[in-house]
Amino acid sequence: MNVPPQYGTYRFQGAKSYPLGASLTSYDQVQVLPATNQHLSLPQISALSGEVNSLLEAGFWEYSLETNDFFCSEYIYDLLHIPSSFTLKDFTSLVPFVAEEGRGFLVDGWQGLLNNGLELNCLVEVPGEAESTWIRIRGKSVTRNSKVSRMVGTIQNVTEFVVKERALVSEKIAAEHTAQIKSEFVSYLSHEIRTPLNAIMGLTYLLLQEEGMKEEYRENLNSIHFSSQSLLALINNTLDYSKMEAGKVELEKVNFHLKDLLKNTHQALCLRSMEKKINFDLSIDPRTPAEVAGDPVRLMQILNNLLSNAIKFTEHGSVKLGVEVIYQTNQEWVLEFSVSDTGIGIPADKQMSIFESFTQVSSSTHREYGGTGLGLSITKNLVELHKGSIQVKSVEGEGSVFSVRLRFVKPQASLVTLAKTSGSKLPYTKLRGVKILVVDDNLMNKTVATKLLTNWHAEVATAEDGMAALTKIYSDEYDLVLMDLYMPNLDGFQTVSTLRKAGCQIPVIALTANANEKERKRIVEAGVNDYLTKPFVPQDLFNKVLQHIDSNKILC
Repeated sequence: MNVPPQYGTYRFQGAKSYPLGASLTSYDQVQVLPATNQHLSLPQISALSGEVNSLLEAGFWEYSLETNDFFCSEYIYDLLHIPSSFTLKDFTSLVPFVAEEGRGFLVDGWQGLLNNGLELNCLVEVPGEAESTWIRIRGKSVTRNSKVSRMVGTIQNVTEFVVKERALVSEKIAAEHTAQIKSEFVSYLSHEIRTPLNAIMGLTYLLLQEEGMKEEYRENLNSIHFSSQSLLALINNTLDYSKMEAGKVELEKVNFHLKDLLKNTHQALCLRSMEKKINFDLSIDPRTPAEVAGDPVRLMQILNNLLSNAIKFTEHGSVKLGVEVIYQTNQEWVLEFSVSDTGIGIPADKQMSIFESFTQVSSSTHREYGGTGLGLSITKNLVELHKGSIQVKSVEGEGSVFSVRLRFVKPQASLVTLAKTSGSKLPYTKLRGVKILVVDDNLMNKTVATKLLTNWHAEVATAEDGMAALTKIYSDEYDLVLMDLYMPNLDGFQTVSTLRKAGCQIPVIALTANANEKERKRIVEAGVNDYLTKPFVPQDLFNKVLQHIDSNKILC
């Protein structure tokens, strides 16, 4: 068979030549041999090796344990700026040519390879006249006849990668610094807004307690109260979003009364639904546990966000909060919380994007209903923090159903158990005769707290800073101190620390507008018994005070 010459031939040891593409019936005792004209001369191999070294920006080295000979390629001389007249007797001869701070690291790596067979992998700097070079030196042992015979390795120029990595690290540090500044600004802004908002909400509450007020005035006050609560929700969402961006939101785990939380959440939002003249129903699966272990604050936040949206976007019909047991054992429950409404609904093409930050269905939605577009994004993040799931089903113009599945476990003796609360009117007369010192440099906040406590029949004294508070505490007897944390001269942290060091164990409830994790840690370390976040709900203040004065009076 004639084969065109361009197909070439294979050559085999001890066999004839066969054209490329021809059929072979036996491969026994055949060996491929290179064609004679394919051999490279030593100068060619050396030249090719030099070109490859230059292309890879790497050289190689070898050390023989049998002969103690050390060899390295010429590129390493160039890379480490080694004079051509210098003889590299062994691997350690390389050490003086790297930066001083990397020499010990390199020697240790070599000893680990030589004595223990550990792979060598060192990143070191090589000083230069204009700029330094970064090199990575690698090495491993090679065995022959089950015995280590030599060490081989490479030295590569990795300056480009080191420079890029350092640039990325610098960018990361700069981004984290920017995020920290933003977080601090949001926290500061939140504090500055909360302080006057506390006065607005507190005084509005006090005015609403007045009897014989004209209905017109009462409606105006209710509008102020509702607007201030909406403003507080916006502040809380903004602060939560900032904390989530920084990865600083963590779940607490306490024992709490789930059914009470659901009933109280329903009761708290009933006023809004009544103002809009829509029905607001609560349905609880009879199998729902009365008490569970989890994070009640975050659960309430999830439900409040969903329910507030449902009420906001519903003009006619009803809103319903339902709870159903999906799965249960003796130790845990998977519960599905559903919030359904007959509101404006969500278009099908928008149902996934509504969980993104700063996203609303349309610009007209924002103009008509307001909001930041953060509520559902925060809700989704909180659900995922619980390792739960959230889904939405909606028909535009007919309404929506949001379903959240969360896992809760059986109450545990090792956890704190929150006190059971009730929506009924509290016996404020229980504070009759109780002596309370209110310490705050803000006149309006001091006035609000004083009026609330006085209305509950407590005996109230005031101080404008920590120094004045210490003077009054040491000269008179009080059952409890209500103290702002940030004041001139002597702040709340320093004041409480001074009291504790002096052996005074009078209960102290702190007032703070910035109850983040760092703040709570400082509060505990200072010896504060409890705290309230401004603006506070009057009922919460009463509950905190009552909780800490049930025991006998504490004398200082």
